[in-house]
Amino acid sequence: MHNLLAFDRSSVRSLDKDGRLHVSKTHITKANVCPYYGSEIPNFDGLGLDPAKVYQLLRDPVELERGASTFARLPILSKHSPVTVDSPKPELVAGSIGSNVAFDGEYLNADLCFWDKEAIAGIETGTVRELSCAYYYDAVMEPGTYKGQAYDGKMTNIRGNHLAPVSVGRAGSDVLVADKKPSFFMETSMNMTKLGKALFASLS
Repeated sequence: MHNLLAFDRSSVRSLDKDGRLHVSKTHITKANVCPYYGSEIPNFDGLGLDPAKVYQLLRDPVELERGASTFARLPILSKHSPVTVDSPKPELVAGSIGSNVAFDGEYLNADLCFWDKEAIAGIETGTVRELSCAYYYDAVMEPGTYKGQAYDGKMTNIRGNHLAPVSVGRAGSDVLVADKKPSFFMETSMNMTKLGKALFASLS
């Protein structure tokens, strides 16, 4: 039997008696500018975008705050796949986002619970540690700058679909399954893997 276990005094992780991994607070995404192929952007045809061109999109902090509650109690999946009540994909469910989802001005933070053995092993060994949200949004292709970085458009009407642990996340290495408190994290470069045409955006 497992006992409730804190990994260290500053850890936000614990295991319950059934082996589930709880994370009391961690970043799940953030407001920043990221690259997307035109084909990844919803309604790219209607927007007149080149599917093979890379566009810089702002994950707007105002829109993240507005959409924060839509990420509460969503599934954590072992790999990205859009889920609905008609297609819940139970074979991919590795855990759940909790109810405490809030935007702090830069990061969207949440509590998490993992109950899949393989997912927990990947997190504890560091093999899979970054986090990637999947969500719906409407693209508004109006250029601007955010914190000195130019963007071609911004995401509005953000609505969560699921979360997935990944080896490298587009949002940056500071968006990960937290061990110590989130203020210790550092940002690194973004991944530009093409995910193809989708009705949702994946921060992978």
